[in-house]
Amino acid sequence: LDNVTSRRTKTPLTKTQLEHYRLILLQKRAELLGDMRHLEEEALRSDSGITSHTSQHLAEQGSESYEQSLNLNLAASDRERIIEIDDALKRIADRTYGLCERTHEPIKKVRLDELPWARYTIAAAKELDRRGGHI
Repeated sequence: LDNVTSRRTKTPLTKTQLEHYRLILLQKRAELLGDMRHLEEEALRSDSGITSHTSQHLAEQGSESYEQSLNLNLAASDRERIIEIDDALKRIADRTYGLCERTHEPIKKVRLDELPWARYTIAAAKELDRRGGHI
C-alpha cells in the first residue's frame, strides 16, 4: 500500500469519547467568550477614564494605557483560541477529530486531554515549529 491509500480519514475515537471532547470544547469556548467580553469592557472603561481625568499624572495614564492594550491583546488571543475550538468542533462533526492534519496519525489521548483543540501530533507540531510554522 502506498502512503496515500493507507492514510486514516476517520477519527480513531468512539462516539462517547467524541462527545466528551465536544463538551470540554464547548465549556472552554463559553469561558473564553466571557473572558473576552470582560477584557474588552475593561479596556473600554479604562479608555473613557483616561480622557475624563485630565488631572491624572502621565505615569498613571501610561499605566492605564498599558493595561488597556494588554486587555485588548488578551481578548485577541482568546478570539484566536475560540477559532481553534470552533475548528475542533467542526472536526468532531465531520468525524476527523483526533487525527493529525499533517500525518493523518491518531493524536494521543494525553495530548487531546491537555489541548483538546490540537490539530497535530506532538512530533508534527515540533516539526512545524522547527520549520517556522510551514507545512
